[in-house]
Amino acid sequence: MKGLAGPEASGAARALARRLAAYEEGALRVHAAARALAAMDPETAVDLLAALARSGGAGERAGWAAVGQALSRPEPLLSYAWRAELYAAAVERGLAEVSGLLVAPPPLRSYEAPRDRADTRLAHLTLGHKKALARANRDPDLLARLAAEGEPVVVRELLRNPQLTEEFVVRIAARRPIRPGTLRCLLETRRWRTRPAVALAIARNPYVETGVALELLPFLAAADLADVARDGTVHPLVRALARRLAAARLPRMA
Repeated sequence: MKGLAGPEASGAARALARRLAAYEEGALRVHAAARALAAMDPETAVDLLAALARSGGAGERAGWAAVGQALSRPEPLLSYAWRAELYAAAVERGLAEVSGLLVAPPPLRSYEAPRDRADTRLAHLTLGHKKALARANRDPDLLARLAAEGEPVVVRELLRNPQLTEEFVVRIAARRPIRPGTLRCLLETRRWRTRPAVALAIARNPYVETGVALELLPFLAAADLADVARDGTVHPLVRALARRLAAARLPRMA
């Protein structure tokens, strides 16, 4: 079968999401997503993926995260030829929500490390010491300083600190300028990546890798998608996809 009709694609997307939900989040679920995609022809897969992206259901959003990771990272089950056909089908149909997972432009703004802004309290610490402090320290001022430095390997440990609140993580996600790698750390952290406020702050950050923003958009509510679509500081591709997803959930925006 080549391609899926609208209702059929939605049903297949829900079925795939239910199958993937049986696996623990992480490598096993991503591998299961890759195996499911590899069993489809690319034209069928592109319709299913588009339906998965447009759905507002929690199960479908979790499924989208898994297939997004399977497509954006090396996965032996998904050959280069299969990916190329999927990309061609997505481009032909104007499905940026799918093509963007395979090829995405760089961030809207390029990051350059600020000069002469070293934190004197942290300057004498080794990277290993900073990572240890980030993981277990309770001092909110010190945690804020470590976050402000934005070193991805340190932020990755910081995000494991049980003292962190969602408000604190949103401030990290909204910081400008910020290293794109730091924002990717948020996407890769299970505890925070599906928090709507965190996802919205990342998606609206002009320093985010476009592929990261595209992966996060389906986690946003329709009203937040509409805000992203109107945000002139966001990459045009991200705005266009946000508008498309919002229109699918709010027909009056179409």
